[in-house]
This record gives sequence, structure tokens and C-alpha cells, in this order.
Amino acid sequence: MGKIFNLSFQNSANAPDSPGAIVSDSVVYAYTTQSTKTLVVFENGTSRVANNLFDSVKVGLGLVSIGNPSTVNGNKWSGGEVVINQEYLNQVYDDTSSRRVELNWPATSPIVFKTTTTLPSIVSAAAAADKGYAEFVCLLTQSGATAPTVTVIKNEISENVTASYVSAGTYQLIFGSISTTLKGAGNFPASNGSLNITLQNGNYVDTITTALWFEAYRTSDARIAIESYDGTDLTNGLLVEAMLQVRLYY
Repeated sequence: MGKIFNLSFQNSANAPDSPGAIVSDSVVYAYTTQSTKTLVVFENGTSRVANNLFDSVKVGLGLVSIGNPSTVNGNKWSGGEVVINQEYLNQVYDDTSSRRVELNWPATSPIVFKTTTTLPSIVSAAAAADKGYAEFVCLLTQSGATAPTVTVIKNEISENVTASYVSAGTYQLIFGSISTTLKGAGNFPASNGSLNITLQNGNYVDTITTALWFEAYRTSDARIAIESYDGTDLTNGLLVEAMLQVRLYY
């Protein structure tokens, strides 16, 4: 069953008209119109202007961003970012310099968008559409004066991740090619409302009876710092299957 979201529709004179809760299954795609409003295209071929911010419609209905297309059916597209219902998304072809996003609607002559948004970024948007965020989850183990070993459990936000050793008790994770369809548009935003980072101790650590503790935080557009302490001293060898979770919101 699709999501339900309240859309405040307007008529051609921009007056309120038939507001109501809409099931996402009836929506094919949407994009921004009149700067702050959203044009919603429905499965029956009609379209309506809603006095709802585009991002709220994207998240509320769980639609997948394909970025800003350059063309639609071979014609120039100037409507900005497009978000699509996964039910009407047929295939995404990864060409050399662009992606061809093919819908399965309308059945007689399906719509095709062309976009430079990367395939991994579109996949990230699909993951975030279901939850409101995409996430990276890994286990970290570290010993000696070396970078932590990163065991990736899930990566929905970037194409790759590498670890580096900075100094005793201090390490970094570097994220390559962060999704452009999430908050920050390819970077980690400096805002807790858009980025959330948590680090949970491994089974090896009991912070109640020891002085061991850990921190994880954003240091730049694509880096997250990891710090391990014994009391007030930054110390190596304390991370043992510690779980790091990074959520980047949609």
C-alpha cells in the first residue's frame, strides 16, 4: 500500500481548491512550480498544483529523485528536479555521460527523462524515499598505529569509503562520491537536522566500569572523525567491532 499525504491543491487563480489526502500510488511524478509550489502528475493523466513545498511532497509521498533532467522525450526540460513514484519507474540506463530514466507510463508512449545524476545517487534516493533518509552502517576495529578496519554492513549514501590513521586514538573515514540526491547535494551538511552520526561501543567495552569512551563527528564535506579515549587520553586499540551509523536525510 502506498503512503498517504495531504496535498493543498489550488486552481488556476491560485485559490485553495479541494485539499485532501492523496495516496502515493496515484502519483506518477512531481516537480517544483511557481517557486514554492509543487506540480503533481497523476496516473489518470491529470496534473494539479499543490501549495506544498517540493521537499515535503518528495518525502511525504516517498518519491525518488532523479535530479534535474536535461530533456524529457527528447525535448528540453526546464522544470528543475523531478521525483518519480517507483511504481512507474521502469528502467534506468547508465550511458557514458548521462542516465536515461524510462517510465512505464503512459502505456502507449512512456515518458523518458535524461539526467546527469549518477546511478548510485538515484539508488540512494530510492532507499531514502522509503525511510526519509539513507544510511551507512559499518563495524570498526583498530589496533596499533594503523587505520581502522572497516566492515561495511550497508552503504546507501556514497560510492566508497576508506579509513585513515591520523594520530593515536584519532582516525578518519573518507566518503567518496556522496549521493547528490540527499541533503547536502554531494556533501555532508553541517547540520544535525540533515546529518546524524552515532557510534556504539563494541561488546569489548563497558563504559560503566571503565574509562573508555568514543566520539564520531563530521570534520568536512566528506570526512567523519573517530576518536577513542581511555579517560582523557586518546588511545589506540580500543575499537573492537564498534558500530558506526551515519544517516543522511532526504
